[in-house]
Amino acid sequence: MNKALITAATMLATMPAMAGEAFTLPADSDWTDAVKKALVVYDNPDSFVNKVSFAFREQWQMAVVQPNGSNGLHLRDGASPFNSEFRRSWIGVNVYMNSGTQFHTYARIGGLPSRSTYANGRTKRNFTYTDLYDIWLKQNISAVKGLTLKAGKFAPAFTSDYRISNANIACIERSYLCNQFGMDSNWGIELNYTAPDKNNILYVQLMANDRASASKSLTHKDVYRDGRGLKGEFGWEDKCFIIIGGTHKFDVTANGYQAVSAEYMHDFNNAYHGRRKAGANNYGLGFRDALSVGYEVKSGKLLFMANAVAAFEQQAGNGTNNIGLQLQPVYSVHPNVDLVLRYTGMTGDGACKLGSDRYICTQTDAASWVDSLHALYFGVDLYASSKRKDAAKLMFGVEYTTARKDGADCYNGWEFTTAIRFNF
Repeated sequence: MNKALITAATMLATMPAMAGEAFTLPADSDWTDAVKKALVVYDNPDSFVNKVSFAFREQWQMAVVQPNGSNGLHLRDGASPFNSEFRRSWIGVNVYMNSGTQFHTYARIGGLPSRSTYANGRTKRNFTYTDLYDIWLKQNISAVKGLTLKAGKFAPAFTSDYRISNANIACIERSYLCNQFGMDSNWGIELNYTAPDKNNILYVQLMANDRASASKSLTHKDVYRDGRGLKGEFGWEDKCFIIIGGTHKFDVTANGYQAVSAEYMHDFNNAYHGRRKAGANNYGLGFRDALSVGYEVKSGKLLFMANAVAAFEQQAGNGTNNIGLQLQPVYSVHPNVDLVLRYTGMTGDGACKLGSDRYICTQTDAASWVDSLHALYFGVDLYASSKRKDAAKLMFGVEYTTARKDGADCYNGWEFTTAIRFNF
């Protein structure tokens, strides 16, 4: 923790003073250019392998879960309200070839299981593991400019929130609306068309969920490794899902744009048809079908995102439906400072996932699935570079969550979180 705080202090010391400073455009070059250049280990446009570069992503964060008033009873006996973790510690490599092929991988060290967890009446530090978050090949299809085919392990693209890389999200953690689907990187293939002007994108993803989990069946034939390294299950027959989506950007000017998006997801899990194989686990997206519609507008210093989601036949509970909304304005008060506000609301009989918030799920006895959920997030993001805002940033966030189940409050409370994030 001391190392992280020293790093934060150094980062903040490099920021220009905000008092009385004009809102200026980012510099043509800064210290992030030197870091990016240092990560390039090979660069030769005349060879078959054009370029090889390393990448890294680091995020340390701490949080305090504070149930409100009588809801303090929901804090588990013996559980601490405080938690901290290296949320992300990734090392990656990118290889570009003159055949229009890109190879990309990210090794994930630590991650979610490195946080404190509650077990046997007390809070304790969980183990750390290593796996591959990403490993894929992408090929440009020369017959159609902008058409690519990707195969390997990568993130699904469903909901406006989840289509944003975790290096670029404005909030410390994604919204309940997004996280209720439990999405992580998965094995699959993607066909993507991005128009040359970048204003139209269409894609199809066919994926098989690969969820490393303590609840996986060790007897299932698709378990390929256990322990604290690569682990999980792989099998199209019980964890296959498809996502079809697209984005259209319009009114594009030097000062902003507008964009609309839509995605449809269907889970082919065999449980729906009574053919689920013995020992198979349901690691699907939690619902049989889901539709996401988004709108985004950027105007000067303001970026506003709205996302509505309808999800049908939730699997873990009574098979009920879910309707949700996310509203998120981000206002840049300075080239190095953003203010963030996010509202998330969901309703559905036992079909709203409160457990998608990691710390509330760990340290309280609140139900994982509730009937209604509302959350309001306030945040401030401080950037060390105005040119590459997500290269190094210090983030402060507070979120108030209220949830009801069976006509009564099952959780009301605050979560205070601070994070330091680096991405190159």
